[in-house]
Amino acid sequence: MALIAALPAAATEWRLYDRRAAGEETEAVIPVSAMTEACADDDKNCSEALKKLREDRLANIDLDIRVGGRAGNDYPCECRLEGETFQPRRFAHTTFTWKAAGYCHKPLYFEDWNLERYGHSHGPLLDPFVSAAHFFVRVPLLPYQMGVELPWECVYPLGYYRPGDCAPWTCPAVPISYRGLAVQAATVTGIVFLLP
Repeated sequence: MALIAALPAAATEWRLYDRRAAGEETEAVIPVSAMTEACADDDKNCSEALKKLREDRLANIDLDIRVGGRAGNDYPCECRLEGETFQPRRFAHTTFTWKAAGYCHKPLYFEDWNLERYGHSHGPLLDPFVSAAHFFVRVPLLPYQMGVELPWECVYPLGYYRPGDCAPWTCPAVPISYRGLAVQAATVTGIVFLLP
């Protein structure tokens, strides 16, 4: 069902057409005076609401937040907890102990832990050169490092700063090891005798 309103040129009445099927329609005529009389009350209410809105000022706002009215009618009755002794919660005592993780890895002979673990960078332009220098200085010292930490030993990552901690820039100390010196000396001696 579709209602179509048509306003004639004289504007004295509204014509409503109800089309129910193709070619079949009924017509209802409503005078414009009846429409304007129905809106007269709404116009009066709108003007009163607009007048109240314009008269409203910030000074008229009441800042009293006390509850007004009668208990049980305007707001719920207050139910006070009185005459009871406090009973603390009886949580079970638990002992929590921390156990270090047991994972490990083989020695990382070329690790730059300031850069790789903590993200301390020399800048995007210098980092490749610093990393290359770090690698090429450690290549001739590889037998010494393998003597300090044997390749089949497990290295645990305990003692490093945890992720998210503020880790200071540190200079790792050179480990002094007699086994490392012996392995380095044996490697250099072997290379000297192998090369003609």
